[in-house]
Amino acid sequence: MTYRNRNENKFLVPEAVAQAVLRRVQPFVAPDPHGAHRPDHSYPICSLYLDDGQHALYRETVEGLPYRYKLRVRAYDDEAGSPLFLEIKRRHDRVVQKLRCRIPRALLPGVLDGGTVPLPDPTRERLASLAEFTRLTLLRRAVPTVLVRYQRQAYIGLDDPEVRVTVDRRLCALPMREPVVTMQGPFVAVPNQRVILELKFTDRMPPWMAAAIRDLELHRISYSKYCNSLDALSRFGTAAG
Repeated sequence: MTYRNRNENKFLVPEAVAQAVLRRVQPFVAPDPHGAHRPDHSYPICSLYLDDGQHALYRETVEGLPYRYKLRVRAYDDEAGSPLFLEIKRRHDRVVQKLRCRIPRALLPGVLDGGTVPLPDPTRERLASLAEFTRLTLLRRAVPTVLVRYQRQAYIGLDDPEVRVTVDRRLCALPMREPVVTMQGPFVAVPNQRVILELKFTDRMPPWMAAAIRDLELHRISYSKYCNSLDALSRFGTAAG
């Protein structure tokens, strides 16, 4: 079982600033394979976030605990044969660690029930990742809570594929208590006049990335899609758990 370490710098910026950043970094990046053949190099993402009945994982993020994590199940489309990805996203101050395990869609109910599931291609690492996701889900008594959907424009570093530049738009949310990840439904838009820009790297920030932050006067912020989605649903009077 291997967690992948990553430094994530997140910014809320006007669309014009996001476009300026993309122009600055263009010589150093290539489109993410997920969106390389799509308009604007963007693709949809939908994540089912898990939490307990008191939204403890939500509160830990809002309160800014330096060591915290989220449990989610991610999809990139609604095709019956496409996989889901179980994810644990830990945060240790500014360092993010992510653990990921691909599963067939049909296995999700069994995984969230805490049972043993017949994982295809059961390598030691995939089995360990699945066991850790199941352990934390049971430990926190986490259940499906909300679907979070958005459109991602993404690029990867030409010299280092672990370097990523992403712009997320059209964030919306839907309460979900079932073990289902779907792009369809009466999603509620999460109000935001800006877009979510993220600059990510593994070991050392590339000079061109640091120059873009400095020259465009970008200011790093903390922004949780999960927490802001729950807040939006609460403001609109839509139950989320």
